[in-house]
Amino acid sequence: MSPSGKAAVFGTAMRRFESSHPSQCVCYVEKSIQSFETGFFGSFGTNIHPSSIIGKDVILGENVKIGPFCTIVGKTYIDSGTRLYGYVSIGMPAQDINTLQPRGTVEIGKNCEIREFVTISATKIHGSKTIIGNKCYIMNFSHVAHDVVLEDNVVLINNVNLGGHVHIGKNAMLMANTALHQFCKVGAYSALAPFSGMRQDIPPFCLFDGRPGRFAGLNLVALKRAGTETEDLRAIKAITNLFFKEKLTTNRIEEQVNKNKTLKENKYVQDFLLFVKNSDRGITRKTIHDSK
Repeated sequence: MSPSGKAAVFGTAMRRFESSHPSQCVCYVEKSIQSFETGFFGSFGTNIHPSSIIGKDVILGENVKIGPFCTIVGKTYIDSGTRLYGYVSIGMPAQDINTLQPRGTVEIGKNCEIREFVTISATKIHGSKTIIGNKCYIMNFSHVAHDVVLEDNVVLINNVNLGGHVHIGKNAMLMANTALHQFCKVGAYSALAPFSGMRQDIPPFCLFDGRPGRFAGLNLVALKRAGTETEDLRAIKAITNLFFKEKLTTNRIEEQVNKNKTLKENKYVQDFLLFVKNSDRGITRKTIHDSK
């Protein structure tokens, strides 16, 4: 909340907003004459549209914006600078026939943009968390299921569907109308092309395309935007060639890497190998160039 413990509301309603968090005082939502645009886009401070529903256990950080007809319930924490546009639902029970009330907690980081009609579910397991990192951008109609983790700077373009317990690494992008099976993992700086679906994991730095998805190359856009050095890009290309083009076993790949000092000492190569070795759902070796 703001330092004064108060938040403005778009309109003329007066509501009492209490938090159960020990560090938070009762927040009185003040009467305000500011317009929606001014309060949402042009002012500093936490603002809540009067049509939105905020549960008693919800905690809002500074400068959080809640647009019209949002529903936020359960033990949900939204950190400073995050904006929820219209009709967002956060903290409702997991979409599971045996889960009838919110469980665990939902944590949303700083400076996230959560667009219209996004749904973010509470967890299926008591004591667990659904986590959205800092600076994530979640576009219209995307669904983040129970116990999902998005690391920082993840982008979900319109209509992305994430099954329960999915884990998305930092700076990854899932393009429009993509879907991930439960428990899938997506590595950092990876991308999934529009209308694709995955039942297995996507390693770091890779672009996958198709249903089911196949390796389509490196996600060079994200890597270059992050300032990745040319030497590191060569190392990433070398390790992905061993895995997807030559289709060597993990043991053979490690043997090749250990013979090459440049690859052995490269952080990106080691991150790729660690992801592969820790994959639970497996990683397809098929590429878009392979015969079907």
